[in-house]
Amino acid sequence: MGNGLKWIFNEYEFDNRVNNLAWTVSGKYDEEIDSSEKDYSSKDASMYYAIIAGARRKYVDWETVKKYLVSRIKAGYNKDILCTLIQIILNDVAEKKVIEERPGVVDIRNKAYDDILKGYSKIHKEDILQLLKYTYVLQQMDRHPVMDRLVRKILREINAIDSNDDIMNILKRVDEIYLTYFQHILDSQNQNVEFAEENVKNVDIDFDTFADFMLEELYSDQEVETVETEINNLTGGMLVDGLGDENGDIDLESTPNRAIYVNEEMLNKIYKRVEYYYGKSYLSQNDSRKIEARNCRNVHEGCRLHFTDGVLRSPCDNAFQLKYVTRQKDNNIFEFQYKMKMYRRQINKLKENFSRLLIEESSSDRVYSDCGTIYANKAWRIGRSSNNKVFYKDVDNGKGRYVIDILLDSSGSQTSKQFMVAIQAYILATSLTLAGIPNRVMGFQSFLDYTILKRFRDYNDNVRKCEDIFEYYCSGNNRDGLAIKATCDGLLEREEENKILIVLSDGKPNDVKIGKDSSRSIRGEMSYKGVVGIKDTATEVRRARKRGVMVLGVFTGKETDLEAEKKIYGKDFIYIKDIQRFSDIVSMYLKKVISN
Repeated sequence: MGNGLKWIFNEYEFDNRVNNLAWTVSGKYDEEIDSSEKDYSSKDASMYYAIIAGARRKYVDWETVKKYLVSRIKAGYNKDILCTLIQIILNDVAEKKVIEERPGVVDIRNKAYDDILKGYSKIHKEDILQLLKYTYVLQQMDRHPVMDRLVRKILREINAIDSNDDIMNILKRVDEIYLTYFQHILDSQNQNVEFAEENVKNVDIDFDTFADFMLEELYSDQEVETVETEINNLTGGMLVDGLGDENGDIDLESTPNRAIYVNEEMLNKIYKRVEYYYGKSYLSQNDSRKIEARNCRNVHEGCRLHFTDGVLRSPCDNAFQLKYVTRQKDNNIFEFQYKMKMYRRQINKLKENFSRLLIEESSSDRVYSDCGTIYANKAWRIGRSSNNKVFYKDVDNGKGRYVIDILLDSSGSQTSKQFMVAIQAYILATSLTLAGIPNRVMGFQSFLDYTILKRFRDYNDNVRKCEDIFEYYCSGNNRDGLAIKATCDGLLEREEENKILIVLSDGKPNDVKIGKDSSRSIRGEMSYKGVVGIKDTATEVRRARKRGVMVLGVFTGKETDLEAEKKIYGKDFIYIKDIQRFSDIVSMYLKKVISN
């Protein structure tokens, strides 16, 4: 067994060491180190994660950062650009300060970054944000990558920031860099960031005005809550995360295990908290275990499934989560009501189209023959005419009944368009229900080693239940393959002849796994992202099709991820740049399927 795996067998002892290292650096022994702040891809990566987790707690005032982020997003700043700048700059601040106290961190950092970068088969250098992070990391490792003039200028600005300066001054420098180099970028659709040198201009920020974002009356609690995910991503991730595609060839002798292991006590806490955050399961524990036994295999070994109707329709004593989901539902409904007449017309149009199509397909033709049921009005031909077709047969043109599952990616990557997804899913489900086509709508997201499948409406629910789709909100990661597999498990139990699954996602499976023993490390498991996630999701899509489920992928991600979507769904996928066309485009696909 390779050195990359030997140390994992002492994971409990090492996990305690990692936690102690983070606590020692931060000086805050009462704070729990989140699993997202750990990386067990190698020993050095784990130690460096712990050091930076502690340094972030000690040196960065995240409450002030949160207020700054809220104010700038409200002002129209591009969230992806701003968060990337904040992540690089504050990581730089925390790292410089901890190195001042502990010079040995430099060697650990360089080994950690080297280990992680080796795990990528391709670096996404076509994205300027990823290129900026990648170049910064290499520069910190005392390497000298070739870079264009603008990247060099931005990094020079970042390096010039005084890590010992007040957080307000540091955030002011973030503002200056953003406004100087990125102000003219229009990135509302989350496309690749592109910028030209002619857009660069000097800016001057009035510090007194800049500090206004600290005034409490300028933002609401809800606005602060909406950036919690972004803050968690900034505090819980390394700069090299997501820089490229992972190596596809898994070699147990050279590839370190990427699963995360925690002690038994922590694992039990995680299991108990799932219902607290997502509501109780509508399945019995026995039924859940049976479904997990069928589906949680191979790359999903040790994963769990949680089927729920959500915190608003299930027993839940989490007051904050109830408040948060209620607010998100109200926001989604408000956006729907703003253009309700238009959406209602769209629902009626789709309903009429579906109804007409089903009527046409269920009609039958009468064919005259020399056998079958006798047609009395033609009986006189017997013995009097050579045309002996006095019988008839009614040929049924119908292809059978239809049932449809709509599966919505509810991970954090969909946050910027969640109200649009909710509205379009509502339009589609309502029109199908009114046309008499059974349909189920579910969202999927991951919470540590649980894949959460939230049911918004079931197959035989009345049309009013479609309103529960407005409870759609986004957070966490996404384990697409397991979600598709578990959804098809229920879909295949339906008696309808024609089964259709529609999956809306950004084409980037991304999840981590928590485990309570080290035995699975022998199987070479890795984090569920990159090549591993894409291959598994593609496998589950093809397996579903072989079992008689028609699967359509609706892609809402970046154009650079289009190839991954093609690998997953083959020819049956649709790329939607405008999510508001979701219901129309899906209805066109259904029309094509039913007609053929």
